[in-house]
Amino acid sequence: MRLPPLIAVRFFEAAARHLSVRGAASELHVTPGAVSQQVRKLEEFLGCALFERQARGLALTAAGHDYQAACSEALARIGQATSRLTAARER
Repeated sequence: MRLPPLIAVRFFEAAARHLSVRGAASELHVTPGAVSQQVRKLEEFLGCALFERQARGLALTAAGHDYQAACSEALARIGQATSRLTAARER
């Protein structure tokens, strides 16, 4: 199984939630260029477009919509597992 870089997935997921590179960049404390670069890398890795670039932001393609749902769920599960482990360690 070949997995994409986690940073690219995180940046894509944030951009997809905000439908904005700037919004994702603000949330992640990086530049918009960094978000764009990671999203492009992910699209190249996957071999398909995840966004339609529009004058007023982004729109998800059908593939992007499906991928966002899976990525959001996976990142949430990773976050929950991390919280459980760190909470257990702090006891």
